[in-house]
Amino acid sequence: MNMSKKPIPVVVCGKAEIVGKPVAEGLKPDYEVVLFCLGAQATANEVPYILEGVAPPSQSSQVGTGNFGARPAAVVMGAAWDAADVSRVAAAIRGVGLPAGAAPVVLQNDTSVPAPQPPAPAYAEQLVRRIRVALDRLGRGDVLDGPEDGVVWY
Repeated sequence: MNMSKKPIPVVVCGKAEIVGKPVAEGLKPDYEVVLFCLGAQATANEVPYILEGVAPPSQSSQVGTGNFGARPAAVVMGAAWDAADVSRVAAAIRGVGLPAGAAPVVLQNDTSVPAPQPPAPAYAEQLVRRIRVALDRLGRGDVLDGPEDGVVWY
């Protein structure tokens, strides 16, 4: 990464901080996890505030930088969340009413990809690799497949 560039802000949603912390660290320095949300409902509640540039009134986790001044480019959903959970988060993002192209993309974990069992360190390492690949591809303008509009697989 060019050291003069600011990291790209993202939100990560997972089931446990024991996985969220190494994922947040592993995405540095290119990406900045501004908030790790514990659960899909918490993510759906907290992300609209972050998209408006303010801290959520209550946060499900203290993992993340808390730097809510820049709109996150992506909301990354962990493997614990199913299609309905991801759709709930995507709907919450749409509900903010951002202009076309300004909303973050939602990354849904492709659970058909074999992965170590969480919370093993190898699980977080694999997540970091997969998330980075997807975010890097999106940053280059690649179109990724996904289950619905605004949601792509990683």
